[in-house]
Amino acid sequence: MARTGDLAARDPADRAMAAPVLECRGLREAFGDLVAVDDVSFYISPGETYGLLGPNGAGKTTTISMVAGLLEREAGQVLVDGTPMTTTSVGVKALCGYVPQEVAVYPDLTGRENLRFFASLYGMRGTRAHRRVEEILDTIGLTARGGDQVKKYSGGMQRRLNIGIGLLHRPRLLILDEPTVGVDPQSRNAILESVESLASEGMAVLYTTHYMEEAQRLRPRRDHRPGQAPGGGHLPRACGHGRRAGPGARGCLG
Repeated sequence: MARTGDLAARDPADRAMAAPVLECRGLREAFGDLVAVDDVSFYISPGETYGLLGPNGAGKTTTISMVAGLLEREAGQVLVDGTPMTTTSVGVKALCGYVPQEVAVYPDLTGRENLRFFASLYGMRGTRAHRRVEEILDTIGLTARGGDQVKKYSGGMQRRLNIGIGLLHRPRLLILDEPTVGVDPQSRNAILESVESLASEGMAVLYTTHYMEEAQRLRPRRDHRPGQAPGGGHLPRACGHGRRAGPGARGCLG
C-alpha cells in the first residue's frame, strides 16, 4: 500500500489513473414507498475529494451510510480498495474513517484525552499512540487547546476534533457527513482547509454538503446532473470530479 506522501508527490494525471479507493455501483435504498437513493454510481481515486451535494432529506446521509457499511442496501455494490463492503466487513471498515454529522466526543475529557481514548480502540499504545495523537492535534489545529476540556471548545473546534478522531488510524478513505453544519465562517474555513490538505496528501475524501460554495471550493470541476427531489424541483445527482461524465457518476439522490 502506497503512503499518502508518495501519492501526493505524483502528477495529478497519475493520480487519476490510480485504482479507485472507492467504487459505488447502482446503489439503491428505499424506506417504504420513499426511494431515498436510486441507482447512484461513482468512484473516488487517491487524492480526490468527491462531494454529494443536495438539500436536507436528499439522501446524502443514506448514501454514505451504505458506503461506510452502516446500512444494508437494497441494491448495488460498494468496493473499498477493491474489496466488497457489507455491514459485517470489519476489515474493510478499518480502511475508512467515518465522521458523522453528530459530534461524537466526550465533553468532560480534554481534546488530547479524547484522541488517546479512541487511539486505544484502534489498538495504539505507548509511544505510537502519543506520537499519533500529537500529529492529529497539529493537523486539526488544536495543539494549543489539546489540554482543555472539550466542553470548553467552540462548535467548530469540536467538529475539528471529530474529524481528527476519524483520521487516527490513517484511513484510505475519509467519509465526512456535513462536517461544517452549525459552525461559524472562520471554523468552516479551517475545516475546509483541512479537507483540502488531506486530499493534497493523497487521501480519498467523500464529503456531503448542502452548501454550493463548499462544493465549488473543494472541487472546482464537478459532474452535476439533475434529479427529481421528493418535494419537487431538481437537485444534483452527484457532485464530484469533472471527468466522471458518463457512467462514472450517475443516479439520483432523493
